[in-house]
Amino acid sequence: MNKFKFKTSHKSFFCLLLFTTLSCAVKAQLANTKWKGILKLENDVNVRFDFGKDILAVKNLDEGKLIETMTYKATKSTFTLVKITGQSDCDNSTPGKYKYSIKGNMLSISLVEDACEDRSNAIKSITLTKTKL
Repeated sequence: MNKFKFKTSHKSFFCLLLFTTLSCAVKAQLANTKWKGILKLENDVNVRFDFGKDILAVKNLDEGKLIETMTYKATKSTFTLVKITGQSDCDNSTPGKYKYSIKGNMLSISLVEDACEDRSNAIKSITLTKTKL
């Protein structure tokens, strides 16, 4: 009976380790990466999305200014954004959910749901190209 408890405990530990590793790998797809593209606003704006560990900074490359800073939480195919600071009229408690996919050096983002119209109109559908850190 002792052997059975060890095996069950061992399997539980292995499953937990595997889940943790996969969770980290999902987050690692975006963490510490930078992506360039064009936001379709009143005028086209060249931007860079800088994903940190859990912070996303969106920068206007033409003016060298920060547009918005948000927290993000990623899953396998979606991420949720919440504003920290920036130019949009979003409040700091309204989350936005977006679907994403990475194929090669391309990051495609599309709107799932977001009550903040400033943010959802800006990034409802965008494709970005990976840049070096």
